Amino acid sequence: MYYFDFYMPTKVLFGAGKLQSLHEEKMPGNKALITTTNGTSVKKYGYLAALEKELDLAGISYELFDQIRPNPTSDNVMDGAAMAKQTGCDFVIALGGGSVMDCAKCIALMMTNDGDIWDYSLSVNGGKKQPAHDAAPIVAITTSAGTGSEVD
Repeated sequence: MYYFDFYMPTKVLFGAGKLQSLHEEKMPGNKALITTTNGTSVKKYGYLAALEKELDLAGISYELFDQIRPNPTSDNVMDGAAMAKQTGCDFVIALGGGSVMDCAKCIALMMTNDGDIWDYSLSVNGGKKQPAHDAAPIVAITTSAGTGSEVD
């Protein structure tokens, strides 16, 4: 038999309508960069409007970066991080599926570190650098199921 210990310091809120209680949660900063896709579903189905309402109720200001593509590029990451830095965002909210979640994590890293995202990649062509600073905090709101990207 195999044994293992697993520790993931992630708080998960699960259930129908949970987004409508987000304003009751302590946010990890004062100004959020909302990251989402360049598609239309989060707007069409009201998720973005609901999130904005919750942030307004919580007294959290925000900026919208809605340029994340399916299979995000390094340009998506760097553009999002640049917007966050220019507008004074101190945490990231990922609203969407796996591509948004993964890109938001990289944006959060580049909000607090210099250089290019590839400098920190452990891939064959990456720079393999260790970041000097922790990533900015992330709040993940998934609109799909299956990737698990919202918990790590």
